[in-house]
Amino acid sequence: MSAIDLNGASVFYGEVIGLSKVDLAIDAGITGIVGPNGCGKSTLMRTLAGLIEPSEGTIRVLGGEPFYDEMIRARTGFVPATECFYEGLSGSRNLEVAFLAHGKDRTSSKRLAAEALETVDLTEHGHRAYGTWSRGMRQRLKLGLTLVGDAEIVLLDEPFLGVDPPSRRHLRTLIERLGASGRTVLVSSHVLHEVESLTDRVGVLAHGRLLGFGHVEDLLLELRDRHPHRIRFTVDQPRRLAGALVGREHVQQIVVRSDELEMVTERPEIAYRELASVVAESGVVIREVRTLDNSLEAVFQHVTEAGARRL
Repeated sequence: MSAIDLNGASVFYGEVIGLSKVDLAIDAGITGIVGPNGCGKSTLMRTLAGLIEPSEGTIRVLGGEPFYDEMIRARTGFVPATECFYEGLSGSRNLEVAFLAHGKDRTSSKRLAAEALETVDLTEHGHRAYGTWSRGMRQRLKLGLTLVGDAEIVLLDEPFLGVDPPSRRHLRTLIERLGASGRTVLVSSHVLHEVESLTDRVGVLAHGRLLGFGHVEDLLLELRDRHPHRIRFTVDQPRRLAGALVGREHVQQIVVRSDELEMVTERPEIAYRELASVVAESGVVIREVRTLDNSLEAVFQHVTEAGARRL
């Protein structure tokens, strides 16, 4: 059994669908969940954290049901997208309160709070009121609570939201440390390239439905057979190259710009194989060939568009 297992899991808010029949298995390491705002990411996280009871289906975390099993909730660390600390308390005191709430005694809570601040490089700011901290510092404090705790499951909901680039780099390092420690880390975000920099194991949510899950390369291979493929050429004479491509069976669409040509094809293997003969025929000089669909961004776009058409 995987660390996290969902089978036909659905969450309804009255007539509004939060999650719809989600089947998902997640093991140790970092897994990403991507999707636009309102797609169900936070609902998924809150359900796994035991804050929401599934309306249908089953959810197992470490073999138990998080909504009913307090021991499972104690082994789960949840970093929500919303603020979870007291604005008027210092960063250090907020951590102490959090550790006390997790059942630690006062001495242990003070020690762990100091350790957490040091781990995320915030010791010098620990005395300041949390309300005066930047967004990046606040996110690091949340991760500090998780890093020094003993949570086996770590749920990070939009950890990069509103964070400046230097803080993003720091957060990414901290998240990578969590994954390397053998924990099961689930990161949700609509910042696709941030997820892609952390892991190649991703799920795509849209309208509460899981529309794709797996390694990015596997999703790309699958999509290559199901969706048009875009190839961009940087070329000295794009119109001449267009003339050599027009009429070929694998070419669906051509867009010509000042020094670029973008081709849409459902048979990229043929397009690349015939490229040498096309160049020889047209006599153009191609300075760069680049696929526009070999990224998580492309997977997200294709899968969400396909999912929206099925709804």
